[in-house]
Amino acid sequence: MAQTLKAGSMPARLVILPHCSLTRAGLCLFLALQGMAMASFAGLAAWRGNVFAPYFAVLDWCVVAYVLSRVWRRSAAGETIALSASGLEVARMDGSAPPLRFHPYWVRVELLPGRHLGWASRLMLRSHGREVEVGRFLNEAERAELARQLNEMLADVRRQARAD
Repeated sequence: MAQTLKAGSMPARLVILPHCSLTRAGLCLFLALQGMAMASFAGLAAWRGNVFAPYFAVLDWCVVAYVLSRVWRRSAAGETIALSASGLEVARMDGSAPPLRFHPYWVRVELLPGRHLGWASRLMLRSHGREVEVGRFLNEAERAELARQLNEMLADVRRQARAD
């Protein structure tokens, strides 16, 4: 889920990654085995008289390979949360949105229930009318742990700011 440098040190950086149990080699192996199975069944169907089965199998394999590779690439897109005494910055690793920066003294961490019954909760960072959702790809327990960890880190920064 999240990795941090040191809990009590500043600056801190959380790297939040989605679950990804399939490696590139595993994806290639799965697609190769899937292609061999499709080819054998398409060859059997063509031998039995369905001359269009190999064409359909190639088209089907291309669609499956495209969709799985997109899902696999998307699973590597996580988030980084950098916290220092001067600011909290949330950046998406895939570059889909510009980094959003908040002042650590004013930012609020809110774990909201899902929009509808049965939907996942949402972890929001809010300050001065701006907000960003973080950890969308985490499960409920991990999202709650991330909220707790962020609140502790922000409390440390606020304590250090008051002590200075």
